Amino acid sequence: MFFVTLSPVTAWIFFTREIEPPDGHPRRKIVITQPIDAFPMGLYGIYGSHSPESCPLNNVEIRRLVIIKAEQLDKVLTKNNVNMLQQYHSGLEHTFVWIVDAQDAHSVQNVMIESGWIKFNALKIVPLTEYKNVIEGCKNLGIA
Repeated sequence: MFFVTLSPVTAWIFFTREIEPPDGHPRRKIVITQPIDAFPMGLYGIYGSHSPESCPLNNVEIRRLVIIKAEQLDKVLTKNNVNMLQQYHSGLEHTFVWIVDAQDAHSVQNVMIESGWIKFNALKIVPLTEYKNVIEGCKNLGIA
């Protein structure tokens, strides 16, 4: 069983799990820590890929869809309370990564459906955190 505890002193979230050691006395063990400010909304990576045949550079029908939906993207983002931070594409690899800030993964999913990108891409929506938060969490866990 996992427990979530908020430390009012340090403003850290502690994800803990009850463990049963050999002596039979249950204890809680911290398994993950994150500072609260690491979760202003939620940072997500949207990873997408498509076949060369469904690439907008090669497929006129998909190209039309991308041009039309690109003009509507800001409206779709606003409707779903998602902020676009970065968009990177690799045309020759037929892959892309977008970085967004959103309330939850379902909001991001709605953006990808309403914007039409789901029609020709395989998509993964992955929660992200800044690398500095991972290092800080490791330091707080200690090395002993």
